Amino acid sequence: MNLGKTRQINFYNIDDIFYFVDLPGYGYSKMSKKEQEQVGKFIEQYLFNRKEIALIIFLVDIRHSPTSNDRLMYNYIISSGLPCLILANKADKIAITKVDYAVKALQKELNPIGDIPTLPFSSERKIYKDEVWNFIDNFL
Repeated sequence: MNLGKTRQINFYNIDDIFYFVDLPGYGYSKMSKKEQEQVGKFIEQYLFNRKEIALIIFLVDIRHSPTSNDRLMYNYIISSGLPCLILANKADKIAITKVDYAVKALQKELNPIGDIPTLPFSSERKIYKDEVWNFIDNFL
């Protein structure tokens, strides 16, 4: 399994209530410039043409400043006009005492006006999941 390197669209049915849709990754995977452009176009088309989207969950790595690709994706999301949550993943990879600071730093860099919530998360250890699910539940 190639976790974190989605190359196609994946639909996950959640209890027949809603779908999580995992779009292709654009970040650290080893894609050519041409592949990155194709993925970018695909994501842009998906965001602007799917009317069923209730919430975009934008995953970023809590350990790093946003990359140019993160900023590009953020701009796609903002221009879509859809509700969004910035999810600072890999929160288990930094000291628990540094999580709040890292989340605030990401928020300040990506969304300084603060109109898009930024929450920590760890897909590996499932920490911070209750706060995230509570947020998602508002959109169901």
